[in-house]
Parts: sequence; C-alpha cells; structure tokens
Amino acid sequence: MNADDWRAVVVQFRRDLHRIPELGFSELKTSAYLRDRLAEMGLSARPMAGTGLIADIAGGRGPGRTVALRADMDGLPVQEETTLSFPSQHQGVMHACGHDAHMAMVLAAALRLQAARDDYRGTVRVLFQPSEERPPGGALKMIAEGALDGVDEIYGLHVWATQPTGTVALSEGPQMANDDEFAIRIFGRGGHGSEPESTRDAALIAAQTIVNLQTIVSRRIPARRPVVVTCGTISAGTAFNIVAERAQITGTVRTYDEAMRARVETELRHIAVTTAQLVGADAEVVYTHGYPAVVNHATAVSKWRDALAADQWIAVSESEPKLAAEDFSYYLQKVPGAFMFVGAAPIEGEPYPQHSSHLEINEDALLVGTQALVRIARVGLV
Repeated sequence: MNADDWRAVVVQFRRDLHRIPELGFSELKTSAYLRDRLAEMGLSARPMAGTGLIADIAGGRGPGRTVALRADMDGLPVQEETTLSFPSQHQGVMHACGHDAHMAMVLAAALRLQAARDDYRGTVRVLFQPSEERPPGGALKMIAEGALDGVDEIYGLHVWATQPTGTVALSEGPQMANDDEFAIRIFGRGGHGSEPESTRDAALIAAQTIVNLQTIVSRRIPARRPVVVTCGTISAGTAFNIVAERAQITGTVRTYDEAMRARVETELRHIAVTTAQLVGADAEVVYTHGYPAVVNHATAVSKWRDALAADQWIAVSESEPKLAAEDFSYYLQKVPGAFMFVGAAPIEGEPYPQHSSHLEINEDALLVGTQALVRIARVGLV
C-alpha cells in the first residue's frame, strides 16, 4: 500500500476507537475492537491487566531481540464538545487526551510489521495498556503479569495538540514529571459569624495556607529547577453565618527528580502545619506519590533519531520536558526505551490542549506516528 492507503487505514482505526471511549479498567469494547483487528492480521492477542492486550509479531528470519511498542487505552470523564463527524457514543466519556490516536498508530504499525515480517529477525511486541489516566494506572499491572518478559527495549509516543503537525520531539532525560497528590485537612473551632474572635476560622486558615504554599516555588526552590504546586480544590463551612470549623485543600505537585520531590513534600507539610498552628488550629497532610517521571534512555533516543533520519518529511526536534505525567515511566524503569511527542496541531484555528472537551487533532499526525513506530521497531531489532 502507498502512503495514502496507510493513512486511510490508521485514520479509520482512530475514528472507530474515538467513538467508543471507556474509563480505566472498563475498556471492554475497546479491547474487543483491538483483539478483532489483531486477529484479522493473523495475530493472537493475550489478555493482560484486565482489559489490556499484548501480541507478538515474530520475524520470519528467526529469533532475536524483542522490541515493545505501547499504547494507552482509556478515555476521560469528559463530555465531548467537538465538531467531529465521529463523536463519542458514550455519554460523559471522551478520548480527550489522544489515546484513540495512540492505539490506532500502534495497531497500524503492527499491521505494517506483520506484513513485512519476512524481512527481519526477532519479535515486535505490541502492548495495549488500560487505565493510564489515573494512578496507580495500568502499567504496573501489565509489568507484573509479564508484559516486559523478554523485552530488550520499549517505545511509546503521545500526540500533542499544541505541537505542529509533521514534527516529532524527543530528548534524553526527563520528559514528563513526577505526579503527586496532596490533601490538607484543617481543624479549627467553629462558632457564630458575629463573634469570630472566639473561633479559629478554618476557611481563613485555608486561604492563608494556599497563599503560603506559593512561596515554595517563588522563595524556597531555585528558579532553575522546574516545580509546580497547584491547589485544585478548597472546601469549608456549612452556612453563611457560621465560622467554618473544618476545611480541606487538595492539589498536585509536579517535579522531575526524586530529591526535589522529597524537598517539596517536606516544605508543603511544614507550611500546612505551621500556618494552622499560628492561630491555634491543627492541620494534617495526606501526601500521595503518583507516577514517577518519564526519563528517556540516551541510547534509545539516539536510535530513534537515527531511525527517522531517512524520513525527510518528518521534522525531528528536541523535546521540552512537560510537567504532565505518564505511567510509561514504569516501563522505562525496567528496560531501556524512549517516549516521543508527535505534533498534531489542527490545520486551522487555535489548538485546544489535552483533556479539553474541544480537543481535535490533525489526522496527518497518525501517519507520522505510525512511521516513527515502524522505524524504531526495525532499528531496535538489529
């Protein structure tokens, strides 16, 4: 098939999958669709991590190295508001992060590699992983059930709607961040709104805590070290004329290395507790570690760059680390590999970011990503 034919195939895969988004570990229709398409290619898929799948493509020239290609499967709890002619058929669920594109590209790469299996030695393993969007995620389950057994290298990618179509970006080292979650619970003393002097106002303490937390980045961390501390929710009080006795703040922390991760957690705990103590109240912090940072291996990045050097129509650039998170990090802690960003900005208009209910991608990116996966699989087998 020529490039136009391959584009039509991967676009159809993506559109089919876009219509049936499902939340993590509930990807039943998605899994059935993938299994059926793999079977049509002559590949037998094995279930893994509940709704996940893996399938091996054996090269016709005998055993050798094993290279894995991974796609995530789950959608998000978002009501779609796009203008697409193939919108989500599931109320309140949408592929708002591009996982439909990831599955389509790995599926199309599998089709091409299966068709060309007589040209290479070794095995290409395709992994379709459930539940990337919410820690603890599906990667650890996939690994525990043997997804990486015998794998020498692993590669993954992510469409990025604000990156120009026709480009791919990757670099050595951190690509995505540690993703941590915190909840600060404040215990004050409630009372009548007309007599605040006899209370310990938990709402006021929460407000001051949020302000003080901003000093972690602005005054306690070197400016050259990227860190984000975001307070996402605040709740307090029961009525307009009652001083709140309790309050809660929840949020997220993003860092790139373990030393900074530990430092920010320490600072956050100290600020939360001492801010409450200053006015005679108490606070407790529940701090939960999410995904670790995605850290690309230098040799894998070099291989992928070399693999794409022959494709003059794909522009390869250095990626800037993002403070979003991905459980692909767990695979890279086990075996060498790399994670790439594929530009998918729409042809016209301002692109919407990932997780937006309006997210639309340029489907030309699907052919770029498929080609990148096929190239690295062939090079990785050598």
